[in-house]
Amino acid sequence: MSRAVVHGAVSIVNAMANGLGAALGVGLRVEASCVLLDKPVFKIYSGGRMLKPGNLIEKVCNMVFKDHGVEKGCEVKVSSEIPPRKGLKSSSAVSSAVALACLKEASGKTDLLEAARYSAEASIQAGVSVTGAFDDATACVLGGLTVTNNLEKKLFARRPADGSLRIIILLPPGEMLSGKVDTSLFKPVEPLLRLAHRLALDGEEWLAMTINGLAVSTALGLDEKPAVEALKAGAVGAGVSGKGPAVAAVVKPDEVDEVRRAMSRFGRIVETGVCNENASVE
Repeated sequence: MSRAVVHGAVSIVNAMANGLGAALGVGLRVEASCVLLDKPVFKIYSGGRMLKPGNLIEKVCNMVFKDHGVEKGCEVKVSSEIPPRKGLKSSSAVSSAVALACLKEASGKTDLLEAARYSAEASIQAGVSVTGAFDDATACVLGGLTVTNNLEKKLFARRPADGSLRIIILLPPGEMLSGKVDTSLFKPVEPLLRLAHRLALDGEEWLAMTINGLAVSTALGLDEKPAVEALKAGAVGAGVSGKGPAVAAVVKPDEVDEVRRAMSRFGRIVETGVCNENASVE
């Protein structure tokens, strides 16, 4: 049996407008295990529940096994701390973890960027992401800040973030499924998102995160008040993550209480840290 541990991420730049994205690894954990079966069947369990055939995880397994000449099935078990369908990269984290575990089981070897590319391709095929979310997948497996071209599955930059920073996440009611978003909604704010991507490349990731959050909120009609209140309370950067509804704020340790208080008016709060660690596989 092979086992992989990856972590979640939050948006720095949303790639829906033009394929250019950036994301930051955070401390929410996902674990996936994979064991080969003699029969060509796939048994997929998430949170102890068996999933129906044709799901994202099965697509990842099929792709990895086909590419490595494995004519067997597998049993995969996944556990995740990441709230699903909130914009917190749960699909990217889970599919990346599964890809790593399957790669280890199929070939005895692992490659973090290869796993991220499997995650991205499977996410497109399964209809859970328009661009494949390569930015999210790389942040999940590499940790730190990653800046990418999702359409080309190209990593422009990866660097660690300040490990003392805290991530305050607001979980308002409601869910958003990425594959169901009308990408034309992002056209009016594409120049802002392109600017945010350039800022992320140039080391101004928190400004990029804030600009991105305001742009995405405008495009999708989401409430920008939680992010604005977080900034007023001392956050160094804040904005909607993914397509929402979650809002993430990056906060210095001595500002945590004020930012939590400001954001808690809008819903449930989850606090975690920056993750600069690579995924682990055994």
